[in-house]
Amino acid sequence: MSGMSQGTQTGPRDRIVFALVLILVGVAGLALRLVESTPTLGGVIVTVIGLGLLGAFAYTRQYGYLVPGGILTGLGLGIVASEAFTLTEDATGGIIVVGLGLGFVSIWVIGGLVHVAQHHWWPLIPGGILAIIGAALLSSEEAFLEYVWIVPIVLGLIVLGWGLAQRRSGG
Repeated sequence: MSGMSQGTQTGPRDRIVFALVLILVGVAGLALRLVESTPTLGGVIVTVIGLGLLGAFAYTRQYGYLVPGGILTGLGLGIVASEAFTLTEDATGGIIVVGLGLGFVSIWVIGGLVHVAQHHWWPLIPGGILAIIGAALLSSEEAFLEYVWIVPIVLGLIVLGWGLAQRRSGG
């Protein structure tokens, strides 16, 4: 241990979080084995790992847990939702991509709600792009594609308003 740099050591709190994530994944896997009709295990496992990481974030308030927790939870829920409905191939992919996009957006939302020090607006960029692409895949209407550019304009206005409000308040 003496050869490790200070930044690579793990403390008891990190080990507890890691242990809880492992236990949560194991319990979810066992529970799925006991249930008769389950969606494929992949989406559920991704969701459970994401929720475990979000739980770790709630426990530690470390931004490093929030980012993968939001992304994996959104992706996992998108996969589970895509399996819950009988859809075309494009629509199935669209649900998964929307879920992933919302996972990125959740990083920004949760970070803002709990006032983490590392709260940034960057998750809105991949989240917004993925949500728009997913929505386009879900929509077979060409009219949707003509007006889809309204979404980044609205997102931009929201972020601009939020930034200006922070600047005025000194934050």
